[in-house]
Amino acid sequence: MSKTIQQAGPRIRESYKRAQEAMQKNNADYAVDLFLTVLELEPELDDVRKELRELQIQEAQGHKTNHSITSLKGMGKTMAVKKAIKKDPEKALVEAEALLKLDVLNPAFLELYCEAATAAKQPSAAAVTLAEALKVDRKNDKLLEKLGHLYIAMGDAHRARQTFEKLESLRPNDQRVIKWIKDTSAMDTMNKGGWEQEGDFRGKLKDESETIGLEQEGRSQRSVSDLEKMIITQRQKLEQEPDNLNLYRPLADSLVKAEQFDEALEVLTKADEKANHADPMIQRSIANVTVQIYDHNIKVLKEQGDEEGVKAQEAERHSFLLEDAADKVARYPNDLGFKFDYGKLLYQNGDLDKAIGQFQQAQRNPQRRIDALYFMGSCFKAKKQYDIAATQLQKAAEELPSLDDKKMSILYELGEVLEAQGKLEKALEYFKQIYAVDIGYRDVANKIEAGYQRQRDKDEE
Repeated sequence: MSKTIQQAGPRIRESYKRAQEAMQKNNADYAVDLFLTVLELEPELDDVRKELRELQIQEAQGHKTNHSITSLKGMGKTMAVKKAIKKDPEKALVEAEALLKLDVLNPAFLELYCEAATAAKQPSAAAVTLAEALKVDRKNDKLLEKLGHLYIAMGDAHRARQTFEKLESLRPNDQRVIKWIKDTSAMDTMNKGGWEQEGDFRGKLKDESETIGLEQEGRSQRSVSDLEKMIITQRQKLEQEPDNLNLYRPLADSLVKAEQFDEALEVLTKADEKANHADPMIQRSIANVTVQIYDHNIKVLKEQGDEEGVKAQEAERHSFLLEDAADKVARYPNDLGFKFDYGKLLYQNGDLDKAIGQFQQAQRNPQRRIDALYFMGSCFKAKKQYDIAATQLQKAAEELPSLDDKKMSILYELGEVLEAQGKLEKALEYFKQIYAVDIGYRDVANKIEAGYQRQRDKDEE
């Protein structure tokens, strides 16, 4: 079961705090080592593992890595992991982390890491790792397939189905993938309690997946019961130890899963008061639950066709996020992640100068640097200060070695800035880079055709 950093011991929390400080100082190597220390002591901290992967991938994208060379360098460690998987799975997982430290996006290392994590009964560690890697290596069908089956093993049919749907776009005629989507869709529907309306489950699955489906149905019924029992147990513990702050957030998390948002918010508000309004983790949770309440209200109003109500709730939601972000920046001035979030909201609100100020500081965080540069460029573009915008966007593009979705959005924005400056041929060079990879990206095909038409017109003259 996944744990939060607040549920960990003081030694682990202290190491985590130092890792955060190291990131703010751009000392990525030291931060990685501290994260690894935390996870070796408490491997079930999935949120920490996600932070580690984001940082490692951010660093990996800053320079070109030859997977063949890193595979050779890691050969000895690879053999050690394979041996340890059978004899000492926990040790194998620690050794596998060392491979990812060498090359976090090496497909062979990722597959071996998943094998070690599964053997160590930590499938969520593998799932978190693959999910982050696939944000960069989006077309790796082997990793997508592995991630889908990991989600099934974890009982998360919804994310399994979403993963297999992505896999289908890469293997459109693979009957196995189609079957996996069908099976996980059935499981997902059952988990949402929809089978009572849709008919008998046995009558819906006539193929060999029927037995698996029935087992999943039983697990689904138990999971609902388990959640209710967990909430009762957590309430009782909290009543017995009302001063134990570690008991509030787990109860709130369970209440959110049960869609009991108001009570979850009440529990977190009490925790915030107990903590003298000084615990950022509790305050993050309060903000998250509040946003979920707005989202729930908006969904209901949309279903009712109440457009005015939807607009009012969306406006309130935006105002809340803006005020909450401003408050977090004031309370925690050294947290660069909060500055980035506040900057995005200011940008969306059209407050460009304030947004630029937040992004200028947020770029010191290695996890936020490229995004901060991109948004700074967008702000200067909106201010029609195109030369400064181009400088920021060029910096962001240079720090991304591979032409993924993020880099394409940066190059597109850069192309538009250059167009606005009248540098049409230079802009066309950036649009061509996108066009060569994704012909359907936004209106880049039209921009390319317009460029060629200009050239034809010149030739005719």
